[in-house]
Amino acid sequence: MRKSTWWIWVLMAAVPVCGASTIAKPGSPAVAENSAPAHPVTRAQVYEILRLTGTDPMRRQMLDNMLPYMKQMMPYLPEDAAADFQRSLEDADFQGAMVEAFQKRLSAEDAAQMIAFYKTDAGRRMIAVLPSMLIEGQVAGAARGQRILFAVIQRHKEEIDVAAKKYHHENPETSTQK
Repeated sequence: MRKSTWWIWVLMAAVPVCGASTIAKPGSPAVAENSAPAHPVTRAQVYEILRLTGTDPMRRQMLDNMLPYMKQMMPYLPEDAAADFQRSLEDADFQGAMVEAFQKRLSAEDAAQMIAFYKTDAGRRMIAVLPSMLIEGQVAGAARGQRILFAVIQRHKEEIDVAAKKYHHENPETSTQK
């Protein structure tokens, strides 16, 4: 049962990721992910978008949370290794990676329009509420996916139980029962 529960949580964690990795539908005004613009966004535009959208505080928070997470995962982590990890994170060019990602997908014209929008009252409100909306959407999507998964498991319970029993019989090393 423990392995089944683990797979359910893996699936639930993947639901938001799968939803975020979709590309534009045909006929949509959005550009497909693989279409690089002829005139990509400039570095200055990317930095302005990141500044306007408050990305730097989020990056700072992410970095600040990484070390405690690493220490939780590896409580035996020597202090010099933890300090090296922290310094390496500080020195990493995360914004350079963002510039590359933006340049693959956004044109300079798109960026100019985004910057103009983000400077409006509506744009500032959008920036203010977007993190909460994304979190709420992910939580709601994960909950919906979990309900669907449990309903499907319930409908196929006997079939799944038979398959699990057969699998554990054929692969005794994977069984959690001792």
